[in-house]
Amino acid sequence: MLVFVPLSVEELRAWAGEGLLTPTDTFAVTAAMRAGFGFAADDDEEAEHTALHIAGLAGLLRCERRLVAVVSAAARPVPDGEFGEVTVPALPWAAVTALFAEDAPQSAARLHHRLVGSTLATAWDDAEVEAFLSEHELLWHGPGEWAALT
Repeated sequence: MLVFVPLSVEELRAWAGEGLLTPTDTFAVTAAMRAGFGFAADDDEEAEHTALHIAGLAGLLRCERRLVAVVSAAARPVPDGEFGEVTVPALPWAAVTALFAEDAPQSAARLHHRLVGSTLATAWDDAEVEAFLSEHELLWHGPGEWAALT
């Protein structure tokens, strides 16, 4: 299963250096997420894109930028996790298939400061967040480019 892991710069640096991370927030396309967002079984690409945005927003709530690793891993859905929340074991750096990073760092930092203390559900429904996500895509990077993102 593709798992989307929001990261801080420090977490990315440590994971790439030490080779293992036990993330606290992870997201994937789960049955509950498909139901909550109305994705059909064949909407994989759109559902994965939404899971990427969810992980990016979860990261933005913690940090001043969106930084997300995509990992192929076994994951267990969190009961009633409408945002695709999953739990995973410790993840090896070798399992990272892609990294996605912020394209608008100043705008993201301003939004982060406005959202401090918000829940993921509240932030997701915020009109400014919706506009930000529609205007600013995360940029793809290969795992070997991690140092350029720190």
